[in-house]
Amino acid sequence: MDDFKKVLGFDPGKLAEDSETFFARLRDMHEIGLAVTARTESADRRVAVEYSSAEGVRVLEIDPRAMRVGAGELAATILELIRRARAEVEAEGQERLTEALGDENSLVSDRYSFGRELRNATTAVTENLEAAKATLAELQALLRR
Repeated sequence: MDDFKKVLGFDPGKLAEDSETFFARLRDMHEIGLAVTARTESADRRVAVEYSSAEGVRVLEIDPRAMRVGAGELAATILELIRRARAEVEAEGQERLTEALGDENSLVSDRYSFGRELRNATTAVTENLEAAKATLAELQALLRR
């Protein structure tokens, strides 16, 4: 197991253990319906968006006076409100996930290094497979002579 840890840059045993905890807590969170929702409004309060982690945009409210600004500006306002609401939902969701799993859970603390190390390992495996493929092609060419 230590060899895997050296090659991958993380402990696969801890990852498996943390994954089990993660999915158990995720089921618990789903059962009690902890969808995160955020609401954002334009500065003039004429446009509002409600965004849910479960559904995406749930509510879009547009005061008729907001349509006086022109389609382009209104569209830009709506998109900005959606982005802000989604960012709030993602931040709150990450915070809840960290609370549920704990700071020591490797799925929370090591998520970036997992991705980087897995990409590196995948690259190494791909390079080795390409080398093996080339060697097999050379052997086949020698056998045909």
